[in-house]
Amino acid sequence: MPAARSILAPLFAGLVVAFGVLLVRGLGWLNAPELALHDAYLRRAQRDGESQVVLVEITEGDIRAQGHWPISDRRLAEALQALADAGVAAIGLDLYRDLPVSPGVEFLAGVLREEERIVAVMKFGDPTGEGIPAPSALEGSGRVGFNDLLPDAHDEAIRRSLLFQGDAEGNVASSLAVLVAQKALAAEGIHPRPDPDQPRTLRLGAHTLPPLAADHGGYQGIDAAGYQQMMDYGTEDFPTFSLGELLAGEIPESQLRDRVAILGSNAKSLPDVFPVPLGGRLPGIAIHAHAVDQLLRTARGQSRPQRVWSETQESLLVVAVSLLGSLLGMRTMGRPLLGPSTLVISVAAGIGVLLLAGYQAFAAGWWIPMTAPALAWLGSAGVLTAWVSSRESAQRNQLMGIFARHVSPRLADEIWEHRNEFLAGGRPRPQRLVASVLFVDMKGYTARAESMDPTTLMNWVNEFMERMANEVARAGGVVDDYFGDGLKANFGVPVPRSRDEDIAQDARNAVHSALAMARALEELNRSYRERQLPECAMRIGIHTGPVVAGSLGSEKRLKYTVVGDVVVAAQRLESTDAVAHDFTKFPTRILASEATCGLLGDDFSLEPLGHIPLKGKEQSLNVHRVLGRRNL
Repeated sequence: MPAARSILAPLFAGLVVAFGVLLVRGLGWLNAPELALHDAYLRRAQRDGESQVVLVEITEGDIRAQGHWPISDRRLAEALQALADAGVAAIGLDLYRDLPVSPGVEFLAGVLREEERIVAVMKFGDPTGEGIPAPSALEGSGRVGFNDLLPDAHDEAIRRSLLFQGDAEGNVASSLAVLVAQKALAAEGIHPRPDPDQPRTLRLGAHTLPPLAADHGGYQGIDAAGYQQMMDYGTEDFPTFSLGELLAGEIPESQLRDRVAILGSNAKSLPDVFPVPLGGRLPGIAIHAHAVDQLLRTARGQSRPQRVWSETQESLLVVAVSLLGSLLGMRTMGRPLLGPSTLVISVAAGIGVLLLAGYQAFAAGWWIPMTAPALAWLGSAGVLTAWVSSRESAQRNQLMGIFARHVSPRLADEIWEHRNEFLAGGRPRPQRLVASVLFVDMKGYTARAESMDPTTLMNWVNEFMERMANEVARAGGVVDDYFGDGLKANFGVPVPRSRDEDIAQDARNAVHSALAMARALEELNRSYRERQLPECAMRIGIHTGPVVAGSLGSEKRLKYTVVGDVVVAAQRLESTDAVAHDFTKFPTRILASEATCGLLGDDFSLEPLGHIPLKGKEQSLNVHRVLGRRNL
C-alpha cells in the first residue's frame, strides 16, 4: 500500500499541474511566451541567400527629387514600364492609387490596363474602417490584391500572412502576394487549384497549403478568419534598388529579367514599417516580398508549409512531461545523496532538452509548442518537491520525536538517511541487531531524596540527567529511557551495523561515554559543593550483544527501545553489589562485560574481575572494571 501511494502521489500531482497548464494555455495566457520562443527558433533557422524577388523602393531621396508626394502618375507609369521592359516576370505595386495624381493620369491608366504582369493593391474594408479601392483602370481585371497585414495582438509583429479573405456579401479577394506569385508561376505551368483530398484547401504546385486554425502551434484563440499562413521569412535579403536608379536606367538588366519586382515606399517620412519576428522592423514592401518569396519556394518544392501537431497530441505531451517532472521531484528529493542542487540541475537540463527538441522539430518544419511542456515540467517538479519536502519534514519530526532530544546531529542525520530501512507505517519496524547497552544509576539517591525539598531535589536530579544524556549524545548514543535516578542508553541503534568494525566502534563509544560521564560527575560534585548541595556517586554497567529494537506504545505516544537478555544483563551489571568499590575516593564505578571489552582493543585500561554472578541470571558474567583510557 505505501508503494502504491508513492506512485499515485506523483501521478496525481502531475495530472493536476498538467490540467492547470492546459487551462492557462487554453485561455491564451501562454501565447506571448510561445511566440517569443517561436521567434527565437525562427532567428536561428537557415535562410536562403538568393531570391527571385527584388525590391524597388521609393526613398526619401526620390521624394526630394520629385519635389512632392505622392509621386505623379507619369513617374509611376514610367517606373512600371521600365520594369516591364526589363523583362520582369511579375510586378507588385504596393502603392494606393485610388485617386489620380497629375500629370500622366491617362499614361498610368494605359500602362495598368495593357501590362498583364502588373498587380496593384487595395485595402480590404473592415468593421473598424473603410477600405481603399484599387485604380479604376484595373476594375474587373482580376489583378488587384489586398495588402492588409495581420499583426499579432500582444506585440504587433507580423508572423502570419493573409492569402484570401471575404466580405459580408460573400466576395472573396486575394492578397497581393498570391496574385503576384500566381503571375510568376504561370510561366512554369503552376496554377492554384483545390487539393484533391481537401477541396476547400489550396494546392499550389508541390504542396497543399492548409489554412491556419485558431490553435495553430503556439497560438490559442486567435482570429483565424480568412485563409492564413505562417510566414517563414526564409530568405536572408532581397536585391533592393531605388526608384531613382530604376528611372535612370542604372539597374543591370540581369538583376530584373525573370524576377518578381515589388514597387513601394520605404521613405522615413512615410512610416510603413512593422515589427517582425526576426527582430527589428521591416517596411511593408519587404514583408510582401517575403510572402511572395515563400509562395514561390513552396510551389517549387523548395520549402513546405509549417506543420503542427493536433491539439490532442500537444495536450498529451504536456501531460507526459508533467508526469515525468513529478516523478523527478519525487525521486530526487527522496534520496539523501541527491537533494535540491541535483533537482535544480535536472529541471534545468529537462527544460534545455525540451527547448532543443522544439528547435530540432522547428528546423524540420514542425512547430511544436514547448513553453507549456516546459512550464508543466517545472511546475510538477516544484510541486512534488514541495510535497516531498513537507512529508519528509513531518517524518523527520516524527522520528526525532521518537528518539527524543538527546540525539547528536550526526546520529540524527544517520537515522534520517537510513529511515527507509527501519520505518514502516509511521513507526520503526522491529529488528534484530547488535548493540552496546549502557545503564547509569545514582548511588544513594533514595537517602538524599528524603532530606531535600521537591524543587531542589528535581533540579538536582535533572542537572545530573542533563549532563549524562549530553555525554551519551556526544558519543553517538541514543538515550532510551529515564527511570527515577538513572538512564538507559544504546549504542548501535536504530541503524543496524553490518560490519564487525562498526559494532566494535559502538562498544568503544559506549565506554568513551561512560568515562566522559565520570569526568562530568566530578565537575558536578564541585558545583554541588559550592552550592551546598549533596554530592553523588554513580554506577555504570555496559554489555554488548544481540537485542530486539522496536517501538512500544500507542501511535500518539511511541517510545523506541531495545529488549532482550543483553539489556537485563547490562542493568544487573550496573546494580550488582558483588564488586567492591570505594565510591568516596572514586565516585564512578564502570563495569563492562567481556563481550564489550573484547571489542575495545588496547585503547582502555581494564581491571579483570572474573566471572561474577548476577541477580536473576543462571550463568555468571565475565566482567572488567574500566579504569580509564591508556596513554598510548
